[in-house]
Amino acid sequence: METITALGVAADILTITEFGLQLLSTSVAPKVSSTIEEIDKNSALEDYRKLKLALSNKHVSLQRQLLASPPPPLKDELALLDLVSSSPQDSEVLLEAVRNTPKDFVGDKLSSRKTGSTTSAGPKLGSRFRLENVKRLSHIVTRYASSLLSFRISELNKTIESLENVKQQVRPEQESRINSISQDVENLRLEVQRRSAEPDKGTSVAFTDTDIRLFSDRLASLIEAEDNMFADKIVASLNYSSRPVRHDSVPQAHMNTFQWAFDSRLSKWFSSGSGIFWVSGKPGSGKSTFMKFIAKHSQTKGLLTQWAGSADTLAVAVHFFWIAGTPIQKPWQGLLQSLLFDVCHKHPSVVPLICPSRWEAAKVGRWQTAAEPWSVSELTAALRALASADNMPLKICFFIDGLDEYDSDHAELCKILCDMANSPHIKMCLSSRPWDVFERSFGGEGQERLDIHELTRNDIREFVGDQLQEHPQWAMIESKTAASKKSSLIEQIVAKADGVFLWAFFMTRSLREGLSNSDGINDLSQRLSGLPTDLEQLFKHMLESVDPVDHPKMAGILGFEEYDYAYRCRIGSISSEQISKQREQMSRSINDKTKGLLKLVNLRVEFLHRTAKDFVLTKDLEEYLRGKLPDDHNGFISIATAYLGFLKTTCHDTSLVAGIMRHGKGLNSGPFHQALFYASEALKADQFASRHYHRTTTLLDKHEEAIESMVRAKHVTIRGVNSEACHPALPFREELLKHNLTSYIEKRIREQPDFFNILDESPLFAALTPMSLNSGESPAPIAKTLDVLLQQGEDPNVLPRVRGPYLEEVASPWMLFARGTMSVFNMLSGPLMFPALRWNDSLDNALFDLLMSYGADPNQALLDRPGSSHCILALLEDIYIAISRRGVFRRLS
Repeated sequence: METITALGVAADILTITEFGLQLLSTSVAPKVSSTIEEIDKNSALEDYRKLKLALSNKHVSLQRQLLASPPPPLKDELALLDLVSSSPQDSEVLLEAVRNTPKDFVGDKLSSRKTGSTTSAGPKLGSRFRLENVKRLSHIVTRYASSLLSFRISELNKTIESLENVKQQVRPEQESRINSISQDVENLRLEVQRRSAEPDKGTSVAFTDTDIRLFSDRLASLIEAEDNMFADKIVASLNYSSRPVRHDSVPQAHMNTFQWAFDSRLSKWFSSGSGIFWVSGKPGSGKSTFMKFIAKHSQTKGLLTQWAGSADTLAVAVHFFWIAGTPIQKPWQGLLQSLLFDVCHKHPSVVPLICPSRWEAAKVGRWQTAAEPWSVSELTAALRALASADNMPLKICFFIDGLDEYDSDHAELCKILCDMANSPHIKMCLSSRPWDVFERSFGGEGQERLDIHELTRNDIREFVGDQLQEHPQWAMIESKTAASKKSSLIEQIVAKADGVFLWAFFMTRSLREGLSNSDGINDLSQRLSGLPTDLEQLFKHMLESVDPVDHPKMAGILGFEEYDYAYRCRIGSISSEQISKQREQMSRSINDKTKGLLKLVNLRVEFLHRTAKDFVLTKDLEEYLRGKLPDDHNGFISIATAYLGFLKTTCHDTSLVAGIMRHGKGLNSGPFHQALFYASEALKADQFASRHYHRTTTLLDKHEEAIESMVRAKHVTIRGVNSEACHPALPFREELLKHNLTSYIEKRIREQPDFFNILDESPLFAALTPMSLNSGESPAPIAKTLDVLLQQGEDPNVLPRVRGPYLEEVASPWMLFARGTMSVFNMLSGPLMFPALRWNDSLDNALFDLLMSYGADPNQALLDRPGSSHCILALLEDIYIAISRRGVFRRLS
């Protein structure tokens, strides 16, 4: 029985004992509590036994905790141990008497003891038991209740203490919540303490039933706040920075389009259907726009609520695959994290059901374990738990767009989605191009589907008509036949579009450009006739229409007017007005020089559509664009330089996010990960290698100078592990070790042999730690960089120097690498860390052999728990045997 339930039972029993005390102490009829109206003597006896059982369970649990933990028990904990061991004779006194109360006295119900019928109650009950026994029972129950309150308050204080230890790693608003909860817990503790020591006048016990109910309500609110803190910490680890980017970049549906959806089979499926509904469509037909429209529409929510039974039991989760996006937007991991984040963020009560090990870790203050990065295996297990839990309180509808943009095995993806949709509380609305793999899985007879390109003819007509009518020049076209010619022009566009919204969009934009040039209706008709209906041919036609003077900028749109701009710009945030002005100017320039194939979305330059990216990646266009660029152009250097300018002119320490967060043992999150990725790519260029190398190494020097200056000027802050004592350049140098920048690292060590001495741990911790918290599966460490460090005398078995409550275990970099990499085989007790890619890369680069050749201990136990007999070498041998038997070596997932 939970604490709140046990306190409720205690309050019920006190209601009865107070009633009994009134009967025994006075000849005046007692007042009947409203609570007693609902309690008979048998349920009262059962309630007391439940309370006793709850306390006994607490007693056993507490004994185990005290045996397992070295600190001496708290006073409240000792009190509970003492109380649960109280004499059982004291427990049954009143309730046994109530059971034996004569029926002719008060009837079968305690609630029948009404005014005027109890004048002789005292003598009759007195023959059954004594007044002091009833008082004794009241005291026992209140002592039980007091101990339960004290025990739970003690547990809350332990949670707060563990949160206080990691305050540096939480956002400011979370810190404020921790402080508020801490104050509320202390206020409740003081009130319980005061009432226990000084009972109110006129009462024989510390608490009345009303007191306990009030305390119980306050405690319930605090427990809910505690659970929300646990859930928030875990749910935050599911989030990733680019999660909403694709959704935000999908255009809003044009006014009055897609309304047919609520008169279709899809509407009925929302309200009562099950399994999978497939939205199929040609490239550019508006599938993503439709999915964004339907997933967020209020009518959809209303229909799904009918299916779920209530709005409180309905959960909706959305994911947009995006093949042109960041690494985590394309794979299985991004899908899993998006769906789980959406469900858990809005319904935190399901968190303990889907990741019990993380929940238990949070409850005992092991925050690092509770919030560490998720592996694909753990995410998959969590989603399966969501689908298979018997006590799942939710009905869940998933909206998943762009299955064709998933970057791995589509058949396997379909199989997993179909299996999941068999759950009685999960259904899915999916969209994709009509590829055979999806036809086989979702397009069979009797399966729910719609082909969007066959249903949008009227929507395209509405869109084209509105776009042309909004242009003032459209109304100026007047003649006897103008109206019919305008209508005919619109119908021609609708027919040529053939359900492809994207083609209609570009065609309409071209006609609006003609209207701006004062074209007449015949000129507009010629424009329409001159544009190809094939999307790729249309894109090529658009690029060829760019002014030849702008071709170099079109082909290398991220090149700089001045390469030293990022070096010269001052550190400091620019005004929001200036940012808005620059963004608007850049957006116009990008649109003009790429004819709309690229667009600015928040802070990212994105392809307008998947078809645009497919077109740009064709061999013909690649050669066409390369021919427009200067011979020594290196786009990676341009992007890395842009990041430096962004870094210096953007405030990275808002009220929500610390600029650089140190998560311990070489694991950081901050604004320089992508810059270093592009710098490492720049160093791979073969042609003009000397010039590129000099520009890239100079750029990296400037990055470090800028970061150190920004930290000292408090333009960016470092929070987290050992943040107050660390050198301003420390996180940047740690990040260098994770990227393929060995030549630069060697250069810095030659110039400055103690280059890594500013680190608070061995540089091997950073070099062997996954690259990032949210970049998808992290690649293996860089073998050449490891070799440089090992030759410098770094010990792979060294233990961390920095200790603290936020660092839960003492393990060497070798141990952390082995555990994280080999966890793909599910041999470890803890959560997994991006295992498959790291495992494959580590095998390819012989990293285990390299580390052991420099003294890494192969006989060290891999599992950090008592009785573990598995050493690293033994497990490696087992893995190699298993792999060879299965005929699998390269791809594991």
